[in-house]
Amino acid sequence: MRADESLRLPARLESLTAFRALALRAADRACMAAEARNHMELVLEEALVNIVGHAYAAGEGDVELDCGVPAPGQVVLVLRDWGPPFDPLHVRDESLEAGLLANREADLDERAPGGMGLFFIRSMSKASYSRVGEANELTLGIGA
Repeated sequence: MRADESLRLPARLESLTAFRALALRAADRACMAAEARNHMELVLEEALVNIVGHAYAAGEGDVELDCGVPAPGQVVLVLRDWGPPFDPLHVRDESLEAGLLANREADLDERAPGGMGLFFIRSMSKASYSRVGEANELTLGIGA
């Protein structure tokens, strides 16, 4: 994918606003439908929060976001970090599965926190992971 815009910032919660703004500009260029745009925001935030919280346990690092618009109504996001290898699409986490099962019938305000980020990321119809050199690359396709 050819990125229309890219941004590389420290893996900190303060960086989320700038990454969100970049993705929303891509959604505007794509004339993305509101429902797809909302889904994109949710999945992007979950993926970034997971990177911020888990990729650099031993110190600080960066996150890079590439945004592309391959066709009207579509946005492709590529998230890159240089933490240890981690494939969110295929990791088996029994505590995550148990938490999702326990939360399945609960109202949103009664659910235990955590575990939903990987669920949302895995729900993407066009998602892929690869390890490129020293980087984790998570590609998320959103839209029509």
